[in-house]
Amino acid sequence: MTGDVRFYGGYEDAEMAIAAFGTEIPEDWEWPIETLSLRWNTKFSSCEHRDLLGAATALGLARETFGDIALSENAGEAYLFCMNDMADYFKANLASAGRAALKVDRAVEVRIAPPKGMTFHATVQSRRLDAVAAAGYQLSRATAQKLMTAGLVKLDHVPELRTDAQVTEGSLISVRGYGRLKIEEVIGETRKGRIGLTLFQYGKH
Repeated sequence: MTGDVRFYGGYEDAEMAIAAFGTEIPEDWEWPIETLSLRWNTKFSSCEHRDLLGAATALGLARETFGDIALSENAGEAYLFCMNDMADYFKANLASAGRAALKVDRAVEVRIAPPKGMTFHATVQSRRLDAVAAAGYQLSRATAQKLMTAGLVKLDHVPELRTDAQVTEGSLISVRGYGRLKIEEVIGETRKGRIGLTLFQYGKH
């Protein structure tokens, strides 16, 4: 009997996620994740992601109790994804971030702003992780392999030590110190037999 594993962090493309293990995980699995709305008055203060993350971390909780903090499409709002049993604690204690006073409630509607980043094209000899990481981060293949063997590379949120692990459309690669990449499209082979990829690098402009 083979097992199954699924990851979810409260929304698609979440960087921090929890895992569910089982022989057959239903699509409507109820994840123990609560989404909190963090709001502040933009007339009196500004608030950035680093301010919110710093405020949440300063509460002294284990990092595993909450996941991503994502900015909303609405000005003056962000979302914090946390474990269900920690939602009331965040509501009671997360009062400010930077100079901004926060109002924390359970989110009714979640409208996450599109991620900031840069889309670009690259060609690789194969869909091996080391080859794609080297092309995406503009590294030598040897450097990409060293980062992998050092445990600094994740594929779809899971540390990956195998340099020959295969990537597919939708794969998310993260390298500590270099950021995150998403494989948006595998275009196909070029005339020279290389594989064309469309990549999205988060945070780049």
